[in-house]
This record gives sequence, C-alpha cells and structure tokens, in this order.
Amino acid sequence: MTSKTLIALDVGLSRSVAGKSFDEIISHGQVLKISHHDGKTVAIPMNTIRIILPDSVVYCQSTQRLFIASMGIPSQNDGSVVSIRVDGSDAQTVLSKGQVHTPKQLALDTLNNKLYVADREGMRVLRCDLDGSNLETLAQTCRPDDTQDPSSWCVGIAVSAKLGVFYWTQKGPSKGGRGRLFCSSIEAEGRREPRCLLDNLPEPIDLYVDESNNILYWTDRGELPYGNTFNKIQLDATGLSLADEEANERTGLKHEIIVQNLNEAIGLAFDEEDKRWFVSDLGGTIWSFDQDGNDKTVFLQDEERAFTGIAFLE
Repeated sequence: MTSKTLIALDVGLSRSVAGKSFDEIISHGQVLKISHHDGKTVAIPMNTIRIILPDSVVYCQSTQRLFIASMGIPSQNDGSVVSIRVDGSDAQTVLSKGQVHTPKQLALDTLNNKLYVADREGMRVLRCDLDGSNLETLAQTCRPDDTQDPSSWCVGIAVSAKLGVFYWTQKGPSKGGRGRLFCSSIEAEGRREPRCLLDNLPEPIDLYVDESNNILYWTDRGELPYGNTFNKIQLDATGLSLADEEANERTGLKHEIIVQNLNEAIGLAFDEEDKRWFVSDLGGTIWSFDQDGNDKTVFLQDEERAFTGIAFLE
C-alpha cells in the first residue's frame, strides 16, 4: 500500500436519495483526503465549498493547490473549474460557468504552467494558464451546438510537454463500442490535425501518459469483456503514432488489457515510488495493483460512494 496521500473525488450519487430534491442529490460531491496508516485506510472530506458533480482532480506542486473539475448540470452549460489549497481552504475560480460546458479530466503541463481540460458536451479540448487566463480551444470535435453526439464527447486528457503532444478520449455512446483515442501536436501552424490512435473501444475514459517510456494508459468503463478495464498502448518515439499498427494475431487487439473486472472505471493515478497503480470506479472502490496488473487489491471500498478522479499529493 502507498504511504502517500491520495486525493479522491466522490461524485455523491451513491448516497441515499430518499426524500431529497434533485438539487440536494447532485450537490453532495466531496473531495476526500485518503491515507493509509497502521493497516487502516482513512478518508476525510476536505472541501468547504459546494461542488456539483466533481469529476477530476490534479495537484500542482508549484502552487500547492488542487484543481477540480465540477461538471455542473450538462443541459445548463454551467460547468466550472476551481482550485483549493490542500487543506480545502481558499477556493478560487479558474474557469467560471459558461467558459467550459462539462469539464471532465484535467491535466497539467508543469513545464509551461498550463492546465488542459477535456470538455465533454463542449466537444473540445481547452487550455489555459493556471489562473484561467489565456483560455483557448486546441481541438473542436464537432459543431458546438451538437451536444447530443456522444461520439464527439471529449472525456480523458493527458499532455506530454516532453513530446509536444496532447491526448484525449472520445467515449462514444455508453458501452457502445465506438470509443476512440486521439492525439495532436501541441504547437501547430494553423489548424491542428487530430490523429486517431485507436477506435472501436468499449468506452475509454481517463488517460495517463508515461513520458519516459512513451506508453499511454487509460481506463474503460464500457461493456464486458473488453470494458471495465485498465489498458495500455506503446507509442512510437514521436508520441503521435502507435509503435506497432498491427493487431495481435491472437487477441485481435492493438492494445493490452492489464486489469479487468472493475466497476465503471474512471480515475487513475500512479505511485512512482512504489510502482503501483491506483484506479477508482463508480462502484465505490479504489483498486491498487502493480505495473503488470498483478497483486490487485482493494485500497478503499465504500458502497455509498461513487469515485471519479484521483490524484496523489507529491
């Protein structure tokens, strides 16, 4: 088990709804500080502000702040991104309602102090400074008014400043087998041209890129047998293509499934020191396993929680 502090988001939808209004139900999102001591895993709520449907969290070491995506109510285009100190205080608005539609995964470019946002119903990838200024659209996957097309919904985001590439997922219909992974160069003259790395995935969600080894990891909450999994794919030296475009003769897959039998997998975080992965799911479990998918254990389980994004405090 990790000795580090893990931050996890509980979207709040698994708690009792009896006698509660819709507004009360969607306003139960919590930011949890999770630590493991003396054989016990303890989760302590830390946010002091109302967060509607929190989905992703990243930690910025230089500012010692957590950046959190609040989906809001998708039909109302009222998502936002906020930042707080690691003790839950000093909440600041980074992107206000209307600047981002439905923010999903966040990613940090620590070399250039940039925040990347996958905007689901906005069907785009956004980038801004850490205070929310200089907001720009890096990729637009569909017409901004066509929010009902889930094949264009951007969910996961990862960035490699070293490679000069950013990656995102377009999940497709729920458990529809039409999910895709895309990438594009960060710097471009004129219009950026997205490249589809993989298609026909069950329902890819959050991403993580290993810059040292050019490996892309992701969670998939789609249908069995290939969904509800944790996966990886080897990239070439540029990071813009697969190392091998041919599918495996036996499996028929271009990627490798590392772990199965998750329960609506969402967030992922890697403990560099212990070389262990942590993956959260909407079923209320945070899983832990080694780099090869072995020693899969339950780090935390609570059926009254629905976990989304997770991140480590460095």
